[in-house]
Amino acid sequence: MLVRNQRGGGDPDVDILARMELVVTAASSLLGFLLYYNTLDAGFVYDDRGNGRGHRANRSGKHRTDSAPMSECPTRRAILSNPDVIGHTPINALFENDFWGTPLTDPGSHGSYRPLCVATYRLNYAFSGFKPWSYHFLNVIFHCTATALVVVTARRLLPAYCMRVGTAVTGIAFAAHPIHTEAVAGVVGRADLAACNLFLLSFLLYSEHIRLREQRHKKQCRHIVKDNVVRRQITSNDPPFRLSCHSLVQHIMMNVRKLLKASKAGPMKMLDACEVNGTVRLKCQFSGGVSEDSGELLQWLTLAGTLTFAAAATLCKEPAIMVLPLCIFYDFLKGTRYEEPYYK
Repeated sequence: MLVRNQRGGGDPDVDILARMELVVTAASSLLGFLLYYNTLDAGFVYDDRGNGRGHRANRSGKHRTDSAPMSECPTRRAILSNPDVIGHTPINALFENDFWGTPLTDPGSHGSYRPLCVATYRLNYAFSGFKPWSYHFLNVIFHCTATALVVVTARRLLPAYCMRVGTAVTGIAFAAHPIHTEAVAGVVGRADLAACNLFLLSFLLYSEHIRLREQRHKKQCRHIVKDNVVRRQITSNDPPFRLSCHSLVQHIMMNVRKLLKASKAGPMKMLDACEVNGTVRLKCQFSGGVSEDSGELLQWLTLAGTLTFAAAATLCKEPAIMVLPLCIFYDFLKGTRYEEPYYK
């Protein structure tokens, strides 16, 4: 991501490129909205309806349940006949039933566990009842935000020499690709849209976690070559981070202690605080403009955000759990790319 130059009020070229990035992101999202704007006039389709035995909505809009066992009701649907959407079940039932409103313990359950997606349908129903336009509108919005996140992801991954053209092509291709038609135009496709958004957010947060981790490691590890002797100088009194259970627990406890001490300075100054010789001082800055403790705190927050969004994405659609192996593989690739010593 391009940031403003801290010297002289900012580099004009950097500002222009930042505006271009914003224009590409907004244009791609706008294209996605215009392409699917006509779906706002569409109604519910087969998977949204319920016209068989079991849970049904009558003409008055009231929900009723037939006496037939649920396992004998093969025509349950996600919207119009879903008791979790209509609100005839408590909130905790969303985490006990499948995508179609059937208890997971029922022999006829589909087994699709997507409670967060069903929760968005429930919000739609609370807002507009069974008016299809609100359901389709939220789908289109999710498609637009997913397009914007794809552009940001492309900007993170593409090399500099093809970033401008590459991000534009990526955004346009994703917004206009016909493979997304079913997910956007069909209300039940929201599971894919919501999972896609949260999947990308999880990956972007992990890529930011890697960047902060490498930045902090470079600040901590100074290699001074003098008289053909490499001497390692640690810029902090804290022990370096190592991936082991014992040091991980110690690291978490140390950060919690620092966070509690820094919070006494006030919520607005908490991120500017760091600990020096057992006392909390404000604006303890490195030459890069960010305090060590602030960078460390952000590093842990991005990792926690990665896991949180990964869990939320999985609760929208099950395959989204694959974001975690993807992050591990991406970290491995970054490690093989930067395995050269920092002092080289």
